[in-house]
This record gives sequence, structure tokens and C-alpha cells, in this order.
Amino acid sequence: MSQSSLHYAWGPYLRWMLATLILIIVVAGAFNVLVDPAGVFGSPRIAGVNIVKPHLDHHRELSRFQGALRQCAGAGIFGNSRAEIGFDPKSPALATHGFSAFNHAIPGTGARSTLRQLLWLQGAGCFPKTIFVGVEFFDFLGGSKPQPLPTLQGSPAPRANWSFLAESVFSISGLRDAATTLALQRARYPESSTEQGFNPLLNYIPEVEQSGHYVLFRKRAEENIRNWLRKDFRIRPHEGGMSGDEADLAAILGMASASGSKTYLIIYPYHAQIRMLMARLGMGQIFAEWKRLVVASAERYGRLNGDVEVWDFSVISPETLEAIPAKGDRQTHLAYYWEAGHFKKALGDRVMERVLGGTGDFGIKLDSGNLDAWLEEDQRRITALLATPSPLLREVEDLLATRK
Repeated sequence: MSQSSLHYAWGPYLRWMLATLILIIVVAGAFNVLVDPAGVFGSPRIAGVNIVKPHLDHHRELSRFQGALRQCAGAGIFGNSRAEIGFDPKSPALATHGFSAFNHAIPGTGARSTLRQLLWLQGAGCFPKTIFVGVEFFDFLGGSKPQPLPTLQGSPAPRANWSFLAESVFSISGLRDAATTLALQRARYPESSTEQGFNPLLNYIPEVEQSGHYVLFRKRAEENIRNWLRKDFRIRPHEGGMSGDEADLAAILGMASASGSKTYLIIYPYHAQIRMLMARLGMGQIFAEWKRLVVASAERYGRLNGDVEVWDFSVISPETLEAIPAKGDRQTHLAYYWEAGHFKKALGDRVMERVLGGTGDFGIKLDSGNLDAWLEEDQRRITALLATPSPLLREVEDLLATRK
């Protein structure tokens, strides 16, 4: 066969292969955009296709920001995984007060992430008028050095650029996320996020049925102890002055105050197991000092318009003393906790109700007038708990003995 004949034979075939490849890429990309696993493109939600969105561990800031822009809600919930899992934007208390809310919380992040998100929302004209911020003691532990505060120019809002498109639309990983989304539509307990950014953690239900709450509590407690002991037990840098987290919190409050927004700083409802471990490890006094810091920051900025409140839900109370099921118990499903650090929507709803004027004695609003008395009462409750034999005390002592 002549050279020209070979060229004629292969030419149409190669063109057909190229056209087929391009068609496959375009169809796959269109499919990924239609399913829209990360909720970035705002594709319509179709029953049986993409109403339930997966809880992805990538592109979280972009996903949150795009969802927030579509909602442009009047109330924003910020924090880490405790807030993402515990505070439902559709909480009855929020609905009763007429709030449209969005959960901006991102797991594993601190005050710096909240500050960046507020900058992006301000730049987009969607700054919330009511702000709920979960403040995390363990982020402040160690007294990090302050860093230059982010600016909109230096830390621009995330966007769906070519890199994102290549990774999430025209790639195998994007196709895998789309396939996961399709499969979730039929899952009984999907690992998902709602349109308002809330993660109900339904995928933990089969975990409880298989292993029991005890295992979840135990693993989380062991992980917590390891993480805490890696840090210095201080909340300010060695050289003194503000820590990075304190500076970020001050910047958040400054932005909110300047915008005329109402801000609620919420100290998370840690389970009593965490409070007892903290006391046994020598963090009790630092925890009290940190609360003084939070209240002082709130009052410094609250004086401008009186719209900053601090609420402490780390109290020793019937709610935070919810009994941990015995080892091997796979039948009991707790009402308020998944494990000691992550609380359920039911407890988050009670937090929101209390903060927004509900009755009851769960949690306390802190200010300079009642802070000293409350810290004394809180210490008294912890001391009594550690002096009274109980299954919880035995578990705490066993955790620390195993660590030693």
C-alpha cells in the first residue's frame, strides 16, 4: 500500500477518534455541571438526580461562598465542624424570628476563615445583619503569633476558575463526585449538605448502629487529648500581646460593628467529658482566662452599638451530662450528642432558642457584671463532678491512665 493510501486510511479514523473524544469530554462536562455536586453552578435541583448534595471534603470555601451568594441570607452562622453539624439554618427559633439563615461553617477552620468569609460577603453586598459565631477555645490554645489581617485584595473570594473547571468538570474526579451524588439520592443516610450549608451528619447513624456511641466518644476523646497535648497551655504568645486568633476575633467584631450587625458569640456546648478532661489536664484556669478574653473583646466592640452578646453553653448541665452509652451498646441513640465534641441539631436548636430570647436555664449570657460569679460557679460544678464517683468519671480516669 502506498504512503498516500495509508494517509488516506488513517486520516478519517483519527479525525473520528478526536471528535469522539471531544464529544465524550463535552457530554461528561455537561453531566457534571447538571448534577453540580458542589453546588457551585446553581444548576436546578432535580428529584432523583441532585436534590441531595454530597458533603465533599474539597472546594469547601468555593461551595460555601457560591451557596451564600445565591441565598444572600440576612443571618449567617460561622465556625468549625461543631457549628456546621449542630446549627441548622432552618432551626425553629430562627424561623420564628423571621430569619433567613445560611450556615457558612467549614470543618477544621478558625476565626481567620470566618473573617475571610465576611470580607467576601461584604465585597459581594451580602453582609449578614445577624451573625452567629461559634468561638473555639482550642483554636486559641497555644497562643499563636498574630499575622497580617486578610484583605479583599490579598485574599479575594474563591471563584470557579479554569483550574476548578479542569478538576471538577472535565476530570475523572468530577465524574466520580457526580456519580456519588446520583447514588446519594437513594441512600437511607446520605453524607450530605443542605442548600443552606447544614450538615446533618446522617451518615453517623449507621456508625452508631454498627459500633455504638461509646466507640465514637472514645476515639474522639483520644484524638482530642493527643491534639491538646501538642500545644502550650497558654492563650497568648510567649512575647505577650494579642494572639492571632484574638486579633482575628477583634477584626470580626469590628467589621460587624461597623456594618451595624448584631453578633452572637457562642461558646460551644462541649460535653461534660471534655470539661472533665480539660480540668484533669490542667486547662481549667486557662479556659476561664479565655472566657474573660472573649467577654472583654465583645464589650470593647459592643460599646459602639451594644450589639455583641456572649453566650456560654459549655456549662455543666443535664444537657451536657447526657450519659454515654455503655461499651457494646448499639441500640441507644443519644438525643444531643454524636460524641463529646459534636452535638446534634436537637441541642443546636436549643442553643438558638436560648440565644434568641427563649426561656430555660441552659446556657448563660456573659458580661463583665456576672462573669466572676459565673466562673466561680462553673468551677464549683466541675470540682463537684470530679469528686463524685460515676461512670463518666471512671471513663475520664481510664482515658488519662491509658494515655500515661
